[in-house]
Amino acid sequence: MTIYKSANFFAVKDNLFYKYFADLLHPLLPAAKHLLYVSNYACRQVANLQALLQEDDCSMAFAKKDYEKLLTVVSLDLPHHAFASQIRQFRHRQLLRLFLRELANLATTQQTMAAWSDCADTLILYTLTYCKQQLSHKYGTPRHENGDEAELYILAMGKLGGRELNFSSDVDLIFAFSAAGCTDGAERISNQQYYTKVAQLFTQLMQTMTADGFVFRIDLRLRPNGDSGPLVQSLEALETYYQEQGRDWERYAMVKARLIGQQKVWFTRLIKPFVYRRYVDFSVIESLRSMKAMIEREVQLNSMLDDIKRGRGGIREIEFIIQCFQLIRGGRLPQIQKENALEALQALKQERLLAHTDVLQQAYLFLRQLENTLQIHGDQQTHSLPQDELVRMQIAMAMSYERWEDLLEKLQQYRRIVSHAFHGVLGKADVYENEKRLLFNQLTSLWQGHVEPGMAVNLLASLGFKEAERCYQIIYAFRHAPRCRRLSQASRLRLDRFMVLLLSELAKLQNTDAVLLQVIRLLESIVSRSAYLALLAEKPNVLQELLHWFATSPFITSLLVEQPFLLEVLVDQDDSWQPANKEELRKSLQARLTHCVGREEYNEILRQFKLMCWLLAARSELSGHCDSVRIGRFLADVAEVIINEVLANACTALAERYPEIEKIKSNFAIIAYGKLGSQEMNYDSDVDLVFLHAAERAEESLVTRLTQKILHMLTMRAQAGVLYAVDTRLRPSGASGLLVSHIDAFIQYQYHSAWTWEHQALLRARILYGNTQLHTAFNQLKKDVLFLPRDRAILAKDIKEMRLKISKNNEDKVKPAAGELIDLEFLIQFLMLAYPAEEFVFCTHNLEQLTKLYRQKILSKLQFTQLAKAYNDCHQILHFYLLQPNFLSVAKFPKQIKEISEEFLLNK
Repeated sequence: MTIYKSANFFAVKDNLFYKYFADLLHPLLPAAKHLLYVSNYACRQVANLQALLQEDDCSMAFAKKDYEKLLTVVSLDLPHHAFASQIRQFRHRQLLRLFLRELANLATTQQTMAAWSDCADTLILYTLTYCKQQLSHKYGTPRHENGDEAELYILAMGKLGGRELNFSSDVDLIFAFSAAGCTDGAERISNQQYYTKVAQLFTQLMQTMTADGFVFRIDLRLRPNGDSGPLVQSLEALETYYQEQGRDWERYAMVKARLIGQQKVWFTRLIKPFVYRRYVDFSVIESLRSMKAMIEREVQLNSMLDDIKRGRGGIREIEFIIQCFQLIRGGRLPQIQKENALEALQALKQERLLAHTDVLQQAYLFLRQLENTLQIHGDQQTHSLPQDELVRMQIAMAMSYERWEDLLEKLQQYRRIVSHAFHGVLGKADVYENEKRLLFNQLTSLWQGHVEPGMAVNLLASLGFKEAERCYQIIYAFRHAPRCRRLSQASRLRLDRFMVLLLSELAKLQNTDAVLLQVIRLLESIVSRSAYLALLAEKPNVLQELLHWFATSPFITSLLVEQPFLLEVLVDQDDSWQPANKEELRKSLQARLTHCVGREEYNEILRQFKLMCWLLAARSELSGHCDSVRIGRFLADVAEVIINEVLANACTALAERYPEIEKIKSNFAIIAYGKLGSQEMNYDSDVDLVFLHAAERAEESLVTRLTQKILHMLTMRAQAGVLYAVDTRLRPSGASGLLVSHIDAFIQYQYHSAWTWEHQALLRARILYGNTQLHTAFNQLKKDVLFLPRDRAILAKDIKEMRLKISKNNEDKVKPAAGELIDLEFLIQFLMLAYPAEEFVFCTHNLEQLTKLYRQKILSKLQFTQLAKAYNDCHQILHFYLLQPNFLSVAKFPKQIKEISEEFLLNK
């Protein structure tokens, strides 16, 4: 750098200093002058720096309470632009104050990072308070369904989570709210919508670049499902996500998670067990190795050579070293569960887990000080060393080095130390692999009976088995069971290897005892089938998924234990599977039946096909890829495809003896009622069917025979169970009526003899199979019945009486939310019959019927929104009641159905 350029630089800075500070007496004037030399940002904010020194001697370190007190001068009643301007000015002054104190040696880098994090916490909470107050004018207060006020939780991640925020860093946040509900203002919206608006306004106020700059850049991408997930999630959704879908990189990120401004039991209950496993966590090592390899590849890029964060020996490598030890050991050593990197290093030193912690701490503080200096130079988020000679001089001055070359030499020294430590972590022959090998040897000895029972029980107890002695007895009994003793030597060796792998994986679960019992039940079925054991041993991901479902879903557990062939589904389909349509299902079933030989095999293929579809649907639903409503349609499609196949096969079976069966089939119809008719099936739904025909009187006996054949094929028990429980009592005159009715008789019955509840049921009915003539006649009947003249008061009375009758008959049988769903169905049916419209004829799905009632202006927008949400909630509760009963501990039952139903029915 030329002498002229250097002299000119100092002259400009000196002039700026004397212009603003010539008449000011302040102990930190030398530091202020130094600040103007090293930071272009400070020069741009010189007026704020002047105001700061006029009001504050800067001798005192600020805590959160000090920032909170200072912020109260910013009124919460200001319009958005004025509030945004004032919090930006606040941010500038506090940032200048912190760096000034560090330049004057009144604060260390560690103290500066903690104070800046406290300032950020305060700004975030105050701005959120402003956002909520602004939105409350229109929407009111968000409340739980029980009326309690809802809460917003803010998870600080990354540097802010560790209270080590740098001067111009992104702020990584995750928002969650306490529970579902609605606001209580003039315009009511759901809590989800309300808090999304809060998050959007907050982000706008914080990061929009204005004439005053910005406050913080807000990054919300660490939330569940990243950019594709909702901005704000309920606590229930957050808990479900991390329990069922949380990935290793999210565990890594959550090491630094901190709840801003409050201490909540749920945070400890949810986040800590997700991040820290109660055993030495070998399972995460490969994921960490993969992350390490990615870091190693990235530092080879030319663009990373001067990057002090992501380059070789940079900040990221120190953080990786620390977090590796925390993730692997933190479950057993709560004392190393620290969000702050320096505190974690100190804890690792005390536990003697990591060598050279003192020099790593020095390197970390040096790199963080340099990072802050680079960023405050221009108030930019940068980690790259400057190329400009003048900027290099400024950075060296700020770091108390006379020459850039001296600073660079110290930097390279620290980077070499960090890089060496980083490459030594997770080496192939490290201590964790030795511990893993030792554990496998111990489990081998336990399984093969080479250790005394007392030692075996102690080993199981140390791995988290609660009733270790009982579990040891189960393992011992299985090993000595006749079917295991009869295995060939090769099969026995395969079982030995698998059991060691199984026991090591079981140790990673919460409810090891219960899962062990179910796995042993499964093994008793498949132990003689070596292919299954080989599959599970060679595909650890399949075994892990199997154990996950055994731990979380009794429904899937029962399917897999009772039908082991379904293990193939876990291998062939990933959990991102999406439901096939009816035509795809039909082709898939036909492909499976192509090489079928014999009646018994045919029956098994149909049942296996249904169970495979059920397992795929359950996995997808529990993994969050499909909602319960969509799965209900899919299960109905599966049933429809199977019923149509059964009809075709029944005709083929009868054709040898009755050649005229094809004519009968052409005049035959199958009507779906209930859940199948409305395409809202659950995994345990009955199939409600009514059979109609347009055959001649002489052919009626053959029509009855065909119907009986279909029913037999659907309900007979085979090795894979029954296809469906069929209910035909919705036919004319119920159980006392004919099994199959002529279409004309059916029409006359509906016109002249049917009860109100039978007309209600007809609204959900649709044809699964039938010719054009029968289709037309049935649909015309539905339309005519819909438009029959009715006294609304009598209709309301009939519907209320039937609802009461159902309640009395099913007092002990109604599942959670089933009663609410029946109330909703009855309300919809009342409204359709009381206010008929032609577009009601062809829709049978409750949600579609609700939509059409809204379009006909029979329901208000608010009523429609509340009922649609209640419908979805009820379906989810009913599905999860089967799939994952513990879901009900957090399930909220909709109340709006009863209120809106009474509004319509009681006023008639």
